[in-house]
Amino acid sequence: MDQADVQIQLVGAFGYFFLANSYFNKNKNMILNMQIVANVFLAIHYFCLSGIVGAVCDVVSIVANTIIYFFNKNNCKNKQLLAELLILFLIISCFITLFILKKPITIHEVFPVIATIMVILSFVTNSKNVIRGIGLIVAVCWLIYGFIFGSYSAIIFEILIILSTIISHFREKRQNH
Repeated sequence: MDQADVQIQLVGAFGYFFLANSYFNKNKNMILNMQIVANVFLAIHYFCLSGIVGAVCDVVSIVANTIIYFFNKNNCKNKQLLAELLILFLIISCFITLFILKKPITIHEVFPVIATIMVILSFVTNSKNVIRGIGLIVAVCWLIYGFIFGSYSAIIFEILIILSTIISHFREKRQNH
């Protein structure tokens, strides 16, 4: 591994550091801000690893999180409008991605697309169990993509997310019984 590879992995590690710290915040806007910063690092990381679809998905997440942030900041309570706006944005983003690639998306490129759509739509629910379930699916998608493109920071982080989500689920289930 040469110096450029180490730097690329460090950029990814910074992205996952901000993403991990976003999960410890109670304030939704602070979570969104930290995830925006995380996605900037991760977009650069995946672009440098030639994971163009992953990089585009991170840029899509930046824009979607910014939209959600402004909805929250302006106390807009209309979740239906937010969901419709995000779905429209996601459809437009898919067409833009296909235009950039100038080819159909391959099977390994589907994983970050699924993950991005699920994360964005998870912001319109308040159910802890739904969010955890979505988080588990998203982590598996990014783990697979991380393996494909050699993102060591993604592999480590997503394994930790999967384990912590499963442990959290069983702890809560045990406490409720």
